[in-house]
Amino acid sequence: MTKAKALIFTITVWLIATGLYAYYYVVSILASPEPMDAYARDWAFQLLMFSFFRLPYLLLGMIVAVIVVASLVPEKRKK
Repeated sequence: MTKAKALIFTITVWLIATGLYAYYYVVSILASPEPMDAYARDWAFQLLMFSFFRLPYLLLGMIVAVIVVASLVPEKRKK
C-alpha cells in the first residue's frame, strides 16, 4: 500500500467514524427524557454543540493518526 492510499484510507475511516459518532451524540441527547429548551431539541443546535465540544478533539486525533500513518508506511520507490 502506498503512502497516499494509506492516508486516504485513514482519513476516510476517520470521516465515517466521526459521522457515526456525531449521529450517536445527537440522538442520545435528543432521546433524553430530561426537559430541555426548544432550541436544544433541534438537530442543528446539537450538531453545533458537537462541533464545539467534540470535534476539536477528534480533529487532533486525526492529525495524530495521519502523522503516525505517514511515518510508518514507507514510500514506494520507483525502479
